[in-house]
Amino acid sequence: MRTLALCFAAVIALSGASPARPASDDHAGALAALADVRAAVAEIVRIEDGYAVGHGAYLRAAHRAMNALVGRRDDGYAASFGDPGDGVGTLGHLDRMLDKTSSARWTPAVQGAKANVLAAAESLQSALHEKQMEDYQADLTRALASLALVVGRSSESGVLGGLSGALANTSLGVPRGAVSASGCAPPSRAPAYGVVAERLAYVALPRSTASAAIPDELGISRVVVQGDDVVLYTHAAREAAALCRGRSHMQRTRGVAAPAVSYTAPQAHAGVTVYRRYCLQCHGADLQGSAGPAVAGTEFLTNAKRNKWTLNDLRTTVFENMPFSNPGSLSPKQYADVMGFLLASNCYPPGGKPFPQTPSPSLAKVKLGPVPGAKPSNAALGTCAVK
Repeated sequence: MRTLALCFAAVIALSGASPARPASDDHAGALAALADVRAAVAEIVRIEDGYAVGHGAYLRAAHRAMNALVGRRDDGYAASFGDPGDGVGTLGHLDRMLDKTSSARWTPAVQGAKANVLAAAESLQSALHEKQMEDYQADLTRALASLALVVGRSSESGVLGGLSGALANTSLGVPRGAVSASGCAPPSRAPAYGVVAERLAYVALPRSTASAAIPDELGISRVVVQGDDVVLYTHAAREAAALCRGRSHMQRTRGVAAPAVSYTAPQAHAGVTVYRRYCLQCHGADLQGSAGPAVAGTEFLTNAKRNKWTLNDLRTTVFENMPFSNPGSLSPKQYADVMGFLLASNCYPPGGKPFPQTPSPSLAKVKLGPVPGAKPSNAALGTCAVK
């Protein structure tokens, strides 16, 4: 237990936070959430490394760690034990971020962080009811493991990166008021944050102040000295560069019409039956998701456009990965029919050819997104009825 706590304390130290900013700033909210995690971990480390004895001292540490995580508005907050955090709590900061922004690139990381905070809080709650020291320490070990996932790693993005990865690799790492530039070109000024499709590609700093101004949470994969500036490239820089090359290609080929989405109305009608039998349980009768994500409507199409999904991406997911409980178990015709149903539900007009049962290179040229001029039958969801 002592070793784990000391190792975790080192991880936290490496992911330090900048001074707090206004609560409406998502960047500041993420840093504040990390600060509350550090406060919770410090309580656990302190009781393990100190000389306090007695069951009461250990319970006090667990209560204080819990307070830092859940915040004063939570039922689990015990005011009599004090709060080593800021009172809002890690959960409070994360909830504020998620309430305001539900579809940013950093959203999955923050959602994952919230789930792991809840797991840590559950372990702490269990510790508060233990009578044996061994059981108490086992609960705290589980809490620390969950909090390590909340912090994550700056070299990773998505859920595995945690808050550190989101701050290091996405636009969440851009402080309020900072200069944001295109990450597709070398910076023309410093300080500046280079961003490409919500990916943080680099941070440019003046050489004179770079050593003192590097953000603590930044993960650096490469450093380039450019005149009087230092450009710190993140772990997301390579992915950003690939997106930049794709944009350049699109600009060169602008004006070349992409192939139309093709499926037939009878195919979409046949897909209704397939969807109801094999897909509805996870994706919902309204296609907005339940156990699985939304597959039609405004939210789905907006996410598809932002993430540059193609029709081939959707086809691959459906044909090869669905149904989730038994991937690849349907016939090619059933998969093609359900693709027709999904396209119709997303208000794509039918064509003269059915959706193909075999792979087609042309599908990679069709970008998914809201259909211009579409008139959804369900305006609230942005979906079209297929009967």
